Amino acid sequence: MRLNDGPPEILLIEDNPGDVVLLRYALREKGIEYALTHYASGQDAVDALTGQPADTRPPDAILLDLNTPKTDGFAALAKLMQMPRLAHVPIAILTSSRAHSDKHRAAIHGARYIEKPAQLKEFVSSVGNAVREMLSSAA
Repeated sequence: MRLNDGPPEILLIEDNPGDVVLLRYALREKGIEYALTHYASGQDAVDALTGQPADTRPPDAILLDLNTPKTDGFAALAKLMQMPRLAHVPIAILTSSRAHSDKHRAAIHGARYIEKPAQLKEFVSSVGNAVREMLSSAA
């Protein structure tokens, strides 16, 4: 549930600067207004969120890459999902992994699974549409 009138807050956990640029491009191309908080590792994001006061406004959506330094993406996902203030925040794994086991693990955790397409047009379409759906479910 959105608690303010500003643009939706997206928390991105991604260590590849190129993928951060691609995400920004996809959102811009889809006309999605947003504010982005970026962490290069799942552990950094978990530490930052854990250190915030309980009444701090949660993000409207979380996008998490599986392969980031310091911690496995699924370990970070499990920690994020244990935080009561994030209980209603849609979380998606945003990854290049095509492994069925990764898709299954994401589903078990209740996270959306978004594969990063190799082609720019497909990336803009699939990632942009997925983020739009996530944000509309958070509204």
